[in-house]
Amino acid sequence: MGLICFDLFGTLVDPLRAMEHCLGRTCAELGLDVPARADVARFIGHPPRELVASLPGLAPARVDEAFARYWAHVEADGIAKQREYEGIPLMLTRLKRQGHSLYLVTVQPTKFARRVLHEFDLLLCFEAVCGTTPQAPQARKADVLAQLRTQGVALDGGYMVGDRGDDMTAGRGAGLIPVGVTYGYGGPAELKAAGAEHLFNSPAELDAWFRTRYPGAEIRDAFSLSE
Repeated sequence: MGLICFDLFGTLVDPLRAMEHCLGRTCAELGLDVPARADVARFIGHPPRELVASLPGLAPARVDEAFARYWAHVEADGIAKQREYEGIPLMLTRLKRQGHSLYLVTVQPTKFARRVLHEFDLLLCFEAVCGTTPQAPQARKADVLAQLRTQGVALDGGYMVGDRGDDMTAGRGAGLIPVGVTYGYGGPAELKAAGAEHLFNSPAELDAWFRTRYPGAEIRDAFSLSE
């Protein structure tokens, strides 16, 4: 059976609308101008604190306060404003039923990532959710994968699916085959430059490729996973 690591934002879930909403409220409270959509989007795939710290006019001494305000809005109603990419639930469920080991690897806080997956009824598809902690807010994807290996998960020969160059670089460094999705926020050029071995323009294309790569029957009873 295969091992597949998935990035969260830009790969399974589109967070842009939620980020704009929470950032807009934070900026209103602090008297700051709301950054343009393109400036928000370029931080998807990076630790969330980096986005808040980049706000124009925000004094370094107020970054902690701004981040706390931003995160309060995320927890209050930000998760519900995200959207899952069409076709992702069916693909993940099928791979899980086939007996493959799926891991969520993200630079978002682990507790938050679990809540996002739960919101979209995807949590039970994964063996584990691997993210960051409040003690390491600047951790990169490579750091998260390193933690996964220390837990005894054999990564070599598996896949790392993501939409940013950091996903590809971290995956290669951990012995995973890097698979890029261009429907997210990195784009083909960024993904290719970071070493992506496969590129897919939609969840449907990614799903079709996995069906070819893993044509086996579904061997797990999906209902037993939720008991």
